[in-house]
Amino acid sequence: MKKKIISCILACTMGLGLLAGCGSSDNGGTTAEDTATQDSSAAETDTVAETAEADTAGGQDKVEIHYYSWSEGDYLQQMVDAFNASSENVTVKMTQVSSDEYDDKLMTMLAGDNDIDVFNMRSTSLLSNLAKSGNLTDISQMINDSGMDISIYGTGFADTKVDDKFYGLPYRASAYGLFYNKKMFDAKGVAYPDNLTWDEYADLAAELSEGTGADRIYGGYIPDWNNCAYITLQEGSNFADDDLSALQDWWELENRMYNTDNSHMSYSDMVSSGTDGINFFCSGKCYMYPGGEWSISDVLTMLKNDPTIADNFELGIATVPQPAKTDDPVTIGGVSTFIGINASSEKQEAAFEFISYMAGKEAAKYIAAAGAIPAYIDDDITAVFEEAIGVSGAANILNPSKISETLMIPEYTELQTIEKEERELYLLGEQSLEDGLKNFEERRAEVMN
Repeated sequence: MKKKIISCILACTMGLGLLAGCGSSDNGGTTAEDTATQDSSAAETDTVAETAEADTAGGQDKVEIHYYSWSEGDYLQQMVDAFNASSENVTVKMTQVSSDEYDDKLMTMLAGDNDIDVFNMRSTSLLSNLAKSGNLTDISQMINDSGMDISIYGTGFADTKVDDKFYGLPYRASAYGLFYNKKMFDAKGVAYPDNLTWDEYADLAAELSEGTGADRIYGGYIPDWNNCAYITLQEGSNFADDDLSALQDWWELENRMYNTDNSHMSYSDMVSSGTDGINFFCSGKCYMYPGGEWSISDVLTMLKNDPTIADNFELGIATVPQPAKTDDPVTIGGVSTFIGINASSEKQEAAFEFISYMAGKEAAKYIAAAGAIPAYIDDDITAVFEEAIGVSGAANILNPSKISETLMIPEYTELQTIEKEERELYLLGEQSLEDGLKNFEERRAEVMN
């Protein structure tokens, strides 16, 4: 087991690069959970609800579950408290570890003889690695026996299986959308960007761009750290696909926007200037900003810190552009944060009762009310989310079908790094499109073989 744990630690360290790439933001990675956390620097906070007492109705002590997570915000404690108040058989003691220490501490606890029954995982790669190392309980039969409707989590949940088995339930999700400044569109007399294709998005961005040098206003802004290959994924491809045509489509579109149309700040200018994309967007330097759901929290934080921004800025949310016109749009995202059961726990049944609640509708209300996206989404949850963020159009980011940005294979994090490096050289004009794709293919083969 110790040998497996050591391998898992190494694999999970690689997997954290995926988390940083997808969950980062230009203003230091502020996310909905960050803004909801009152003291994210606290090393640990142990909390036990008052309901962790004997079940007087049954005359039996409740089963106590020891639950570990990183510092994720007030809503997590609210979810635990609500569960403790409602369960007749189980009570949960939660320990929150500072975010930057959590993964290392989790590995240490799982490697030793520690009292940990349930824990959170913030990436599919971590879930996969812990399942393969024997640290997670296979909950497939529990899901079947409970009659749980897992279709609510979307088709992407099936992709989290390891060896055709489920090892965790999702409670948080991610989703990409197209954010835009309504006041800039109104001033220009241009219709809001609704249901665009990527070609239409690029055309519109070029049309809206004006000015030169430091005074230039761009049609759109896609940060240099954003490694999401939208078209590639939306066309059903990925970085492990033998056919690189969908990857080529995305590279060529980025090159057009960055370097040919000059409708987006060039890759070289972004790298050299260290531009804060959200600040750039909110200050009226660009009309549109494709990005992940954390962008909403980033914008709302900017508005809270500087209310004068609202004089020239109002956030709009549209469906992320599509490769072609469709009535069934697809965005990047899906279930992203999971809760699982320690395979060594002696409280398997009680633990499953708790993780089922955390992945269900009642818990989802607390997540949505905090401005984060739960894995469980229906019309009621969408309404709660929209009210929480105070911006109409939430359905445009919550409702589209979602496709994962990653594959559940150990090499995928390295493939993402290789793709980024070769694409950057192309966009910086240091190699041709053909050479970039060829180099990516050759380096990928070395990793996969």
